[in-house]
Amino acid sequence: MLRPVGGGRTVFDTNKGMPLGNLTSQFFANVYLNELDQFVKHKLRAKYYIRYVDDFVILHESKEQLEKWKIKINAFLKEKLKIELHPSKSHVLRLNGGINFLGFRIFYYNKLLRKSNIKNFERKFNHLKILYDEGIINRDKVIEILEGWMAYASHGDTYKYRKQILKNFNRDFPYQKEKRINSKIKYRNFILKVKESELAFSAQQTLFMYRKGFSIKEISIKRGIKEATVWKHLANLIEYKQISVWDIITKEKICKILNRIYSRKDRLRDIKKRLNDSTISFDEIACIMASVKSKKKYKCPR
Repeated sequence: MLRPVGGGRTVFDTNKGMPLGNLTSQFFANVYLNELDQFVKHKLRAKYYIRYVDDFVILHESKEQLEKWKIKINAFLKEKLKIELHPSKSHVLRLNGGINFLGFRIFYYNKLLRKSNIKNFERKFNHLKILYDEGIINRDKVIEILEGWMAYASHGDTYKYRKQILKNFNRDFPYQKEKRINSKIKYRNFILKVKESELAFSAQQTLFMYRKGFSIKEISIKRGIKEATVWKHLANLIEYKQISVWDIITKEKICKILNRIYSRKDRLRDIKKRLNDSTISFDEIACIMASVKSKKKYKCPR
């Protein structure tokens, strides 16, 4: 197998420049550049070629070969597609210095977010704080926006960065803004709200859709996740008191399950065995247990 020790990166921009945030533009860009794909793979016979919309990378061990391909590609684009390579963004470089691709700085063994992308997000995050403080947008809308960024950032080595984003989110977008806490009850409620905001964005999105009236099966299909994952989100939401178990499971089942729970440390399979009822699932039992555990989870300070 050829070991790529050098890499070339080529990017084209049209004179008119369609907005790539538009899905229609992305679709037509892919159709239009199919000719380029065929040229690179079948005419130039480049083995390592990657393209995403208008951004593409070609890898080869020879710098001279990449320089020749760059000239041929530019000539092909001008003649066949009436576009050309961007002069300031098309480079032949070595991989050990990393390459910029799709907003990441990509090295042999890791991928880092570009600093410009991080700064752009910080500006957007600060703007969201202003809109939230003014009451123009709600917390669910912020979660919806941030979830997209977190999903994108997760493609790189960003664990600590995403963890910090979550902390900033919990701090800057609380459920209830209280400047002073004068009683134990208010303190307990404040702690509850802080703990609620620690749930993952994915669970928050499930809550948002459930409150919109979607069933568990519909949420599973629309989000592309397993029904078991949706149930797990609901159990977490119940434990953090963001939703009531009575809104999810029938009163009859709740009473029946509660009568077979002997301790907050009971295992699900033991409860299931005591119930001896095939109509009650492990997921439903888990939700009841989450409700039981939440009762004594938060205590007032002495």
